[in-house]
Amino acid sequence: MDISLTRRCAMVNGVLLTTAVALSGTRSIIPSARAGDQIGEVTWALPSVAETLLIPHAWTTYVGAIMSLVQEGLLTFGDDLSLELAAADTWNQENATTLHYHLRGGVTFGDGSPLTADDVVATMEYHMNPDSGSQLASFYNSVAAVKATAKDQVTVKLKGPDVQFVYTAAHMAGFVFKKEQLADNGIGTPEVLPLGTGPYRLAEFVPSDRVVLEARDDYWGGTPFAKRIVFQAIPDRQARLLAMQNGDIAGTFDIAISDLDQWDALGNVETTPSLGVYALILDQSAPPFDDIHVRRAVAHAVDREGLVKALLKGKGEAATALNPPQMWSGLMLPEEVRAFYATLAQYPFDLGLAKAELAKSGHPDGFDVSIPASSADPYMVNILQSVVENLKQIGIRARIEETDNNTWLAQYFRHQKLGMQIMAYYPDYPDAVSYPYLFFSSATARKDGLNGSNFKDAEVDALLKTATEKSDSTERTVALKKLFTIVNDKVPLVPIFWPNSAMALSNKYRLNGYTAFWYNVPWAMRGFGPAW
Repeated sequence: MDISLTRRCAMVNGVLLTTAVALSGTRSIIPSARAGDQIGEVTWALPSVAETLLIPHAWTTYVGAIMSLVQEGLLTFGDDLSLELAAADTWNQENATTLHYHLRGGVTFGDGSPLTADDVVATMEYHMNPDSGSQLASFYNSVAAVKATAKDQVTVKLKGPDVQFVYTAAHMAGFVFKKEQLADNGIGTPEVLPLGTGPYRLAEFVPSDRVVLEARDDYWGGTPFAKRIVFQAIPDRQARLLAMQNGDIAGTFDIAISDLDQWDALGNVETTPSLGVYALILDQSAPPFDDIHVRRAVAHAVDREGLVKALLKGKGEAATALNPPQMWSGLMLPEEVRAFYATLAQYPFDLGLAKAELAKSGHPDGFDVSIPASSADPYMVNILQSVVENLKQIGIRARIEETDNNTWLAQYFRHQKLGMQIMAYYPDYPDAVSYPYLFFSSATARKDGLNGSNFKDAEVDALLKTATEKSDSTERTVALKKLFTIVNDKVPLVPIFWPNSAMALSNKYRLNGYTAFWYNVPWAMRGFGPAW
C-alpha cells in the first residue's frame, strides 16, 4: 500500500480543524488547459449511467464522475486529498460549532445566473429535509441550522462538535444546486437537467445510456481541455476493452484489476489505493442473520486471500476490518493499524470452522438466501460466485441475483428485507470515523441509510459520538479502537478486501490528477490534456 499517500494525508487531514482551515485558505483548483489547447470531443466509458442525475437520489461513483464536472462544492479535494477552495474563496471555523463560508465572486451557474448564499442554504436544507429522500442526509445530521448571513456568506451552526463536517463542503453532499431547481420535482430528468457552477454544463441525458457535457467558456477556474465529453454506458468489461482498442473511447474508470494487462496493451493504465472496501452486509434484525453463529459461519466461508490473488492480482489487500489502513491517517500509520487489527476477532477462511458455527446456530441444516449484485461492478459477481460455492459446502443454499447497477442500489436504499447484501463503498473523505458512522450508527439504520446490517449498539453509538465530536487524536483513536473491537466480535458485516482503484486512458491523452477521490473532484480539470 502507498505509505507516502498516507503520510501526506496525515499532515493535512489531521484532527485539528484549525490546521485544515489555515491550509484551505491559500489554495484553489489549477486550470488544465491553455488557450488554443482545446479539442472538440472525447468519449468516456462508464460501467453504468444512472436513471437520474440528481445526486441525492443516485449517490454513486459513476454519477459523481459526471456531476463533479457540472457541479462543485464550496471546497474540493486536492491531488493530495487535502481540502482546497472551490466556489468559496475563504472559510473559517469560528468555534467548534460555527463555520463561515465566503463565496467566490463571479461564480455562475451553467445558465449564467450568479451563485448566491441562498443557493447554498437551499442545497443543505434539501439534504436535511426528510421529505427529500436524500441518500446523503447523514452528512448533515449534526447541523442545527444553516443561514445566509450575507448575500455572499453562509454560516453553518452545528448541534455539537463534529470533526467530519468540514469535509462535507468538498464531496458530493456539498455539490451546490440552484435554489429554484430544487423546487422542481423533475430535477435530474432529461427535461430538468441540474445546473451547477462547475466547468461543464449538461447538454443531453439519455437515462441508463449516455450523458453529454459541454464546456463552459465562463467558468471561473479556467478553460476545460475538451469542449464536449460524452459519457457512454458500457457495462460489459470486454465491450469496453474493444471500444478502447477500436479508438471509440478516450478512457474509462473503475476497470477490474484482473484486466490490467489487457488494458495496458491498449493505452495508459493508472492505479492508486482506492481507500474503498468490499463487504458482505448481514441484516441482523431478522432471521437467519440475527443469529451470531450464522454470521460467523458466513465470515469463515469467505476466502479473502484467494479473492485478492484471483481478482486483484495482489493490487489490494484482504480486509480484516471495515476501514482500510489509510483511512486512519492522522491517527495511526498503516503498519500500526494492521498490528491493531491483528488483535481483533478474526474469521480466517476455514470451512470446518464455518460448519461448526452453523451447527451451533438455530439453522444447523442451512437455509436459502438470495444475494443482489450489480453486474456493472468489476468484482461483485465474481466475489459472490466464490462465496456461494463455499456456502454450499456448509449447507447454505445461496444464489446470486444479478441486476443492473441502478436497480441494485435502489433496492439497498429501500432498506427492506435486506438479508445478505454485497457492498462496494468508496470514501467521501479521508477520516477514520467515516465508515463506522455510515455502517454502524443506529442513526443510519433506516431507509436511504447505509447501515444495511441494522446494527444498533448503544456503546458503539457513544464511541462514535466521541470519535465524531472530539478533536484530540488520542481520544478519537481510543474510541475507534474500542469500537472496532466490539464490531469485529459481533460481525454485522464481513469485510472482504480493500482494492486498488484503476483507470485506463488512450495513449493520446494524459491525466495527472487521478486520485482515490476521482468521483468527487473535477477530474477533467486536473491535468487532462494531450499526451505530449
